Amino acid sequence: MKFRFAIRIAAALVLALAAACAGPSREAQAPGAPRIVQTAHPLATRAALDMLDRGGNAIDAMIAAQMVLGLVEPQFSGIGGGSYLLYWDARSRKLVALDGLAAAPAHTTASLRTDVDGKLLPYAEVSAGGRSFGVPGTLPVLAMAHRRYGKLPWHVLFEPAIRIAEAGFPMPKLLRQIILLDHVDPRASPTLALYFGADGAPLPEGTIIRNPAYAATLRRIAARGVDGMLGRGGAERILEAARQGPHPTLVTAEDFLTYEPVERPPICAPFLAYRVCTTPPPSYGGISLLQELQMLEARADGHFDFRDARFVHLFLEAGKLARADRSLWVGDPAFTAVPTAGLIASGYARARAAGIDPDATNAHPRAGAPSGAVTSLAPTVEDAMGGTSQLTAADAAGDVAAMTSTINLGFGARIMVDGFVLNDVLTNFASVAPKPGERAANAMAPRKRPYTSTAPAIVFDASGRPIAAGGSAGGGPIPDYLVQAWIEMLANGATPARAVSRGHFSTFTPGKIVVEQGTKAQALAAPLRALGHDVVVGPLLSGLGLIARTPSGWIGASDPRRGGNAASN
Repeated sequence: MKFRFAIRIAAALVLALAAACAGPSREAQAPGAPRIVQTAHPLATRAALDMLDRGGNAIDAMIAAQMVLGLVEPQFSGIGGGSYLLYWDARSRKLVALDGLAAAPAHTTASLRTDVDGKLLPYAEVSAGGRSFGVPGTLPVLAMAHRRYGKLPWHVLFEPAIRIAEAGFPMPKLLRQIILLDHVDPRASPTLALYFGADGAPLPEGTIIRNPAYAATLRRIAARGVDGMLGRGGAERILEAARQGPHPTLVTAEDFLTYEPVERPPICAPFLAYRVCTTPPPSYGGISLLQELQMLEARADGHFDFRDARFVHLFLEAGKLARADRSLWVGDPAFTAVPTAGLIASGYARARAAGIDPDATNAHPRAGAPSGAVTSLAPTVEDAMGGTSQLTAADAAGDVAAMTSTINLGFGARIMVDGFVLNDVLTNFASVAPKPGERAANAMAPRKRPYTSTAPAIVFDASGRPIAAGGSAGGGPIPDYLVQAWIEMLANGATPARAVSRGHFSTFTPGKIVVEQGTKAQALAAPLRALGHDVVVGPLLSGLGLIARTPSGWIGASDPRRGGNAASN
């Protein structure tokens, strides 16, 4: 088990236990209200609603919220990371996926662990620090979205975050817990000193934190766009910070200039009476979500009950099949011919589902052979993924946005510059280079984007109207969280609050099934073991955010494990 992942298991355990005592999510509901926002922090939600109050739309709300999240939850997301945005433009009735994922620089080695001299480095040495830093895409993709769809002037969107950065915000409980439980040390990460006292201990919960450097950065961005962060001056400061330490970044200023967000065709598949649409590769989360929903519809006989060990067994076996597929076939489509259509085809899902034994587990499922798979590849071993934040919004005009944003592992590269934290997204590539003669879909390469578990989604009814949207934070288990949540809402009629509060099951840990400790899911540990599963009862720190349309207006909820909220007006 890799060092940082082991730390995160310990961190998530304490957080999950605390969440178990917190009770279900508080749901936002305003009868007749045509708009709603969901984020991981109330200050971000309020900033987004302020934009809607001022005549903005869902895209304006997303941008304002993300700027605040980079301030109040720097451990999970921010302008130093990457984002995947799914957007429904009601006027044109068009759904678009905008890929702003962070990317490898133009010069790379064969893997993150491969040093410039060809020697293999310990993972713990490169999972943080400059070498793990990828070219950030969050700000470029939000700028693209605003150019195309935004309503308010660009500079207005930064006002709430600038105001909060200068006036200060209370040290959040979750931020302090991550610092403690991830063993963030100000001596090893001196640029994160903002969150520590003179004695080297993290600031007490509720301490007012001001970040004038971030306010100054946002003022430059408000005036100059992306160039205010990644242009002259800003680029040099980022690179200087990322070049410190024994394994400096390989990113250059040219990488910032040549990075471009990518519009990609969303992927969709039927589930019951609905059409579920999500993000395509480099997201493997989207493919897994659509595969598993269809496999379970084929085998569940209309019985979608997470209190029933027999159904949970089907869910887990479907998840393992999807994991085998994504490990072999999914990567950046600019570098790998991903058989996306074949992987999400209903016939392929039914064929995969037919192989599930209702009375026994398949400990080592093999990837399938979907239509369009033309190249033999070596599977990618999945490593830890973490960090991440979910934002969702619907406006009065009918536009809907769902975005999952991340700096990857908690506090990313553990480098702060100009008031924001840099990502460590290069840890999402295969950690070991392919053997001579082999090709791997997710191997690191120049300007390539690593695959991601994120899968923001929008659900449409039979008339083509969006009736729900959302996604999840939570690293590698994100597809598990999302499949459970969408089944609860679409098959079982659960409200968003009930769906985000349910105890989880995950197939992410190789050879193990994790059942969430301190939840009702734990009661199924013994029955699942009886069916042959190797069950671990432990933490599953999801970060779900969901909204749903009702006859009286939108309702929504954020995951109670994290402390966000949903609000409408």
